[in-house]
Amino acid sequence: MAEQEKVIIVDPDLFNKDADTKTSHGNEVAKKFGISDQALDEVEYFKQQLTNHNAWDLPFMGYVNEDGYGYAYVPDAAITEHPYWDAHKAFLALPEDVQTAFAIRMLFTHREVDRYGAAMFLHYQRGFTVKFEGTGANQW
Repeated sequence: MAEQEKVIIVDPDLFNKDADTKTSHGNEVAKKFGISDQALDEVEYFKQQLTNHNAWDLPFMGYVNEDGYGYAYVPDAAITEHPYWDAHKAFLALPEDVQTAFAIRMLFTHREVDRYGAAMFLHYQRGFTVKFEGTGANQW
């Protein structure tokens, strides 16, 4: 039996929906790829760690938009100082299914930096094809 094609379609109309709608949709997509409820629960724990360390604005999946050069993998760009915490290192320490689930969930967020970082992570680290389709979709 052939491996399931790993394509995720992202509709930009979801970006402006409420958090519960986006979370629910992201979880549905993740489950289609075999992500368990336990892994989804661990996503919530990591989200809390990002909040606790004020690290949401950091490229914790490792991909940074290099001013005019496109996205690049920069593994040491997600460090907080007070207290010191390496958000990318913490992300990589998560089990692979939790990393994948987290990235899938981030595809549906309102923040472009998280969406594109997640798309890059899923493509280069997990072999997914992410397609943004619909009104306002960016293809790159």
